[in-house]
Amino acid sequence: MWFWPKTKTWEVQEGEKPAANPLKGWACWGENLSAGAGLSLAYVPVYWSEAEPEKGVYDFDGLEEKYHFREWKEQGTRIILRVILDSPSDEGEMNIPQWLYEEMGGDGAWYENDYGSGFSPNYENALLRQYHGKFIKALGERYNEDPQIAFIQLGSLGHWGEWHVHEESGIRQFPDSTVTDGYVRDYLEAFGKKKLLLRRPYGIVQEAGLGLYNDSFGDPAAQEEWLDWIQNGYISSQNGQELPGAPDFWKKAPSGGEFSTSHDMGWYFGENFNTTLRYLKESHTTFLGPNIPENEDVTEEQWENAEKFAREMGYCFTVRSSRLKYQRGRDKRLEILFENIGTAPFYEDWEVRIALKDEKGQTVWQQDFPAELSAWQEQETFSRTLEGTADLEAEGLSVWVGIVDPMTGSCRVKMAVEGEEVEGMYCVGYF
Repeated sequence: MWFWPKTKTWEVQEGEKPAANPLKGWACWGENLSAGAGLSLAYVPVYWSEAEPEKGVYDFDGLEEKYHFREWKEQGTRIILRVILDSPSDEGEMNIPQWLYEEMGGDGAWYENDYGSGFSPNYENALLRQYHGKFIKALGERYNEDPQIAFIQLGSLGHWGEWHVHEESGIRQFPDSTVTDGYVRDYLEAFGKKKLLLRRPYGIVQEAGLGLYNDSFGDPAAQEEWLDWIQNGYISSQNGQELPGAPDFWKKAPSGGEFSTSHDMGWYFGENFNTTLRYLKESHTTFLGPNIPENEDVTEEQWENAEKFAREMGYCFTVRSSRLKYQRGRDKRLEILFENIGTAPFYEDWEVRIALKDEKGQTVWQQDFPAELSAWQEQETFSRTLEGTADLEAEGLSVWVGIVDPMTGSCRVKMAVEGEEVEGMYCVGYF
């Protein structure tokens, strides 16, 4: 056994939690570049009628142009996708392709209700099922390997892809899991490298390790109901099916959604702020949008609360301590004690970058290391031998650490570490 004759240990001070970070925080409308300045996520609805105007002909270039994929990427912003087959509107547009509507013989229901007008297809239709699978496969071939795509919300079913329909307006009953699981499996086969989120906790959530999104976040009645569904299961009002809970779903995949339109943002971040913040922590929320607070819609105090809220969303890494073991003629050994002090895990396994700098601040050694960041749900000791450092004099060195974003190749994950940040890296020790 080798004994290290020299060891240096540093205690690292915790800093302020960052408000924005890759894969967490507010998600703005993908069409609205100005509203998304400084945000890390943008929400993009994928209307099937626009994305496949002709059978087998996919206009993904048009989708990316309409929702500014290139511009968002230049800003370091990732995309959340949701496929939509039925979006109620004042215009009453149909959101499945015209060619599919004709092949199905119009199987479904045109409706007009409090949500708006539109067409709700029969989700049990065999042709719809067949073509949906092909469409999702094509979507996966385009975006499964794309690091800009953060998450996939499993829309497809119900108004706005929210897995419910308004039966009173003449729409047939929402199907049970013998049908809906087939739609979910289309996504599972196409998006093996993405985190997928479902609107409601069907049994397949736990089976497949899915996340969940709540598009009525913050409204007390809706939020308490959603939390109860997750904890205890429930009987669906849509189809009468008994559905199990999924209390620990957030440990494997994100909890997301957007604020309910039942209240204005001033209410969420004003008089009801403590409850809004409690809901965030109880649901382990990683992101919310596109209905989010904007500066002009709230008072200065309410905006401060919104920023405090954003700091509590999702993961947040800090460093508690670091230890360098060294001996002349032998590669140095570094141990860093990380801790996730956030509300949720980090759901990807990005690399950790370690650098050694001299007294002038020049990098004299640097390397990126694989890391299972998704498993860092509390404290985690990260230990690595720094190969090629045997001849480096320890005196005058400082130790820097960062997390590499594969979309940019740079360290973009801000950490709650006190002190100077340089190019996304933090000093965690020095001689």
